Amino acid sequence: MNVSTSLEIVSAPLGEPLISDHVTNYIMVMLSVMILTFSFPATILNILNVYIFVNTKLDSVTVCFISLALSDMSSMLLLSIKASFSLIFYFEVSWGKNMPNLSYLVSFIFILLLDMSSATTTYIAVQRGLCVTFPFITRHMFNKNRSLIICGTISLMILALSLPRFATFKLKTIPDPIDNNTILVVFEYLPSWDSFDKFNLIFMKTTLTFTEYVIMVICTVAISIGMRSSLKLKQKSNSYSSQFHSEQVSKTGKDEKFMDDIKSREKQQTQKKDSKESLVVKQSLIVVLIHVILTTPKIFVSLYKLFEPRFTLGGQFHNFFFVFYNCADVLSSINAFVNFFVYLRFNSKFRNYFFTKMYSREVEI
Repeated sequence: MNVSTSLEIVSAPLGEPLISDHVTNYIMVMLSVMILTFSFPATILNILNVYIFVNTKLDSVTVCFISLALSDMSSMLLLSIKASFSLIFYFEVSWGKNMPNLSYLVSFIFILLLDMSSATTTYIAVQRGLCVTFPFITRHMFNKNRSLIICGTISLMILALSLPRFATFKLKTIPDPIDNNTILVVFEYLPSWDSFDKFNLIFMKTTLTFTEYVIMVICTVAISIGMRSSLKLKQKSNSYSSQFHSEQVSKTGKDEKFMDDIKSREKQQTQKKDSKESLVVKQSLIVVLIHVILTTPKIFVSLYKLFEPRFTLGGQFHNFFFVFYNCADVLSSINAFVNFFVYLRFNSKFRNYFFTKMYSREVEI
């Protein structure tokens, strides 16, 4: 076993890990602390997200964000438990010998919920992308009830695709060879494990994840282009409106100040409406964009794992495998954590409810 403390990643001879066990333990402790730092507050913030969205006016966008918040809330709660189990084990608490296996079991459900969150984010990207790119065609396509059905269907599909893998192993207990007074909980993999694990890797973690990623990138670009086109169109419309106003004043001979007042009120109402619509789109865009940025590393590593059999649980790159996926958990917890602040900044209904109900003070919408 290589006991070097160097973190340099180099080509290792067959059988030697890329990172030593000693160094891996230190890294895992730091990563577990970072995960807890974000995942526990993210759980609380997503409970708050669900509460506020439920108490505001429900529409197609709000339903999507409730679904996303529920997935994030559940996954962050499990991630907090998983990180706590890891810390108990790494600090060598006497009764914590079974924590790694229990943590691994919790991670199965955590990954399921994370997949639901990613699929829901993809639907938000598609919905907003179509609404911005083809506003007149898709105006009545998305409503509250349809979004509720779609979000529910997405969750059920992910559950149906993931559940078979849960039936390919079982837990059993064995005496601890070091201390006969304690019992170890271990996994016993069934013959069907290899087939379902390969399906999970190829379809769920590579094909599906990559497809969601591409869809979100395309929709993000479409939303950005659509917002720019809409802004240019409104600027042209305002220019024509000003020209028409001047012509009307000269033809009718009406008081210019009176006409200016009417125009000013109409302009303020239009700007207020446009501003609200723009913020709704920006809110969705930023949520999707953050998700795309923070899941990019997972895409490349899923592809690497597909073609590198040593990069797996129990393989030659076992330590590196654990380190990377804990880094990915840190990114997932940050993703779930920041959404609350995005809603607070870009969602006027969310912001108004939060400040008036929590702090009992008025804010500008």
